[in-house]
Amino acid sequence: MMCGNCGSKNIKAVDYEGQSMPWKDYRAVLLTETFEALQCQKCNELILNAKQARSLDAVVESAITHQINIFIKMILQREHCTQIDLASHLGITEVYLSEIKSGKKIPRFQTFNFLKTLALDKASFKISDPSSTDLIKKVVG
Repeated sequence: MMCGNCGSKNIKAVDYEGQSMPWKDYRAVLLTETFEALQCQKCNELILNAKQARSLDAVVESAITHQINIFIKMILQREHCTQIDLASHLGITEVYLSEIKSGKKIPRFQTFNFLKTLALDKASFKISDPSSTDLIKKVVG
């Protein structure tokens, strides 16, 4: 077998569980399930057939959904708010928030990243309140 990217024959099976991996518009997704693939040892290119690519998509989508659920749970518990309140802070509908929470939809990286920020930065929830004019007053005034 030869790498389609660099032509090297130095190919090795690699286990990616617990490692971050770039996927679509996400720079890095921490994989929470085992995924094994062939990788070129020269250029690090993954060598996947169509079935493996679909399998990788499923593993990554599962990891994203898992992380989203952790973030949502953290925010709801800390802020004592509802999913409707959280959706308002995110600028999305509560239906869409429910769909990404259940894994029916995978959010764009920007929505995922904003949710992560709200979960990890305690001050960001108050700042992101769409009904708050405090920040606008500080910037304009």
